[in-house]
Amino acid sequence: MTLNKKVLAGLVALAAASTSAQAVTLVAEDGWEVKVGGLINQFVTFSDYDNVTSGDANEVRDGLLPAFLNFDFKAPTMNGLDIAAHISFSPGTNQSSYDTFEQREVYFTVDGSFGQVLAGKALGLYGSHNILTDQTLFGVGYGTRNNGGTTLGGIGLGYDYAAWRSQVKWTSPDMNGFKIAVAIVDNAGGTVGALAGDKPTGSLATGGRDSEDFRYEIDLSYAGSFDNGSYSAWVSAMHQGDDVYGTSTDALDDESAWTIGGTLVLGGFEAMMQYSDSEGATAATKEEWQQYIVQAGYRFAGTTLVSASYANLEDKKATTDDEIDRLTVGIYHDVNANLKLVAEYTNVEDDTSSSAADVDIYSLGAFVFF
Repeated sequence: MTLNKKVLAGLVALAAASTSAQAVTLVAEDGWEVKVGGLINQFVTFSDYDNVTSGDANEVRDGLLPAFLNFDFKAPTMNGLDIAAHISFSPGTNQSSYDTFEQREVYFTVDGSFGQVLAGKALGLYGSHNILTDQTLFGVGYGTRNNGGTTLGGIGLGYDYAAWRSQVKWTSPDMNGFKIAVAIVDNAGGTVGALAGDKPTGSLATGGRDSEDFRYEIDLSYAGSFDNGSYSAWVSAMHQGDDVYGTSTDALDDESAWTIGGTLVLGGFEAMMQYSDSEGATAATKEEWQQYIVQAGYRFAGTTLVSASYANLEDKKATTDDEIDRLTVGIYHDVNANLKLVAEYTNVEDDTSSSAADVDIYSLGAFVFF
């Protein structure tokens, strides 16, 4: 497993050991293991907005990911069970010095012949494949100006945000490449901050309101390999009610969403496609969003990925019918296992004539993994 895949494993809460082979590892006499590792990134970005009232912006900042400091704990196997815990902190380099230590993950896992049970706060199940296969995960994407935290990458302009959610999740054992996962999740309020406005699936934080309803998520996935290549496919869905405590009227309708996608690696060629459909309602307005991404690239010598992606969001609210396109082209070069260099260009175009969303973003940056 490469270093980058181990970092991703920590992000999606699939394993307790989520840091690199160079991470600091302590092994106690009783067999307990403790690992410490993570990543830091920094970008210089130049954002050129077509609407002059929005204001251009040059920044030195995080990309889509903040920094990660990961702590992994694993007990020795006993009675056929592997018990582990994970805690991560996510400081940012462009936030206030007094508000930079965000906590995104804190969970434990129990693995056995039944699969895995995860309990705690981790990346949501619905939408996780989408963000983790988007090339902007190790880039910037859009969402630079006036953003005190990370950028948005492709969130809201291609897929819904999985978010970091308090949950109990069960994942089946690998059945010849096929897996099923289901999760009971704390109901989420708030918005994702995307250009098209509120998203029914997009809270930036778990919780945010009291409700009599849980959020339910399910994911079916399949992965396989062949000579000189591999492939994966997934279909995920979520549903959450909006019986909000303290609300005298039914201001919100139930919210639901589904997504389907897949990846293909053939030699140096890499491709990904995904589609999402989300809907909900306020007291007066039906809300619906349809999004998709098409992405393709080539990895030279196993170290340099040149990739381009096109994403489309159609906002089908009853009061508006807006469409936004995003094009991202990037070069992602692994100097070695600890250093990644990134050059990226993103163009966003909104078909609303007076939109402040139209922008060209040029980014240069680097990741260090430890």
